[in-house]
Amino acid sequence: MTMTRKRAAISFTGGKDCTLAMAITKATHDVVLLVTFGPKNFKSFKAHSLEIIQLQAKAMAVEHILIEIGEEGKTHLQCYREAIAEIKEKYNLDLLVTGDILNVCDNFMTRATQDIIELSSPIWAIDRHKLLNTLFEHKFELLITCASIKKLGDDESLARKFVGSKLTPKFLAETLQPQEKTVDLGGELGEFHTMVLTVPELYNGQRIEYKGRQTVEGEYMYMDFDSVRLVPV
Repeated sequence: MTMTRKRAAISFTGGKDCTLAMAITKATHDVVLLVTFGPKNFKSFKAHSLEIIQLQAKAMAVEHILIEIGEEGKTHLQCYREAIAEIKEKYNLDLLVTGDILNVCDNFMTRATQDIIELSSPIWAIDRHKLLNTLFEHKFELLITCASIKKLGDDESLARKFVGSKLTPKFLAETLQPQEKTVDLGGELGEFHTMVLTVPELYNGQRIEYKGRQTVEGEYMYMDFDSVRLVPV
């Protein structure tokens, strides 16, 4: 008897964690939707370019939607719950997947999905060395797109070593691990963020090519992209 695979949506920012969660989920479920939650009337995130997210979805051949959160008279949580209930019905979803590793905002996503849809967090509490080794083993090409100068010890020169660099075994050994006592190796406390340029098992023979430069705004340094495009690997 053939079992019907459950339908999943990924809460998606284009970073390493949600993309790994997608790869894990895809092995046992039909991933039918990538959903990005953002504030009302926003254009993009500093750490996670919406233009790149759209190219990632195209490379993976999965529908992507942006849900803007924020309605007068409603709490943040209410807006999330209503949006999640709506996409569950529209796309006939069985579960919503996140790349969360740590408790974020007092288990916000657990509260947002409660009694609406099953929540899956397949890399929850993963050891950071195991996380990075898994990414390297699966040949994730990772670009560090943003760093908090403040959370890197108020060291702008260190932030410059992060932003625009590829997160590779060499970068891990030479730059990241020497900071291990004060910096989470996965950037889970907001020290740095990544975008996935390609994954052989997901991107269908394509990768994202980009041009950009480092920009500083307040405590953050981030990649300001001039152009991004999909190209064959």
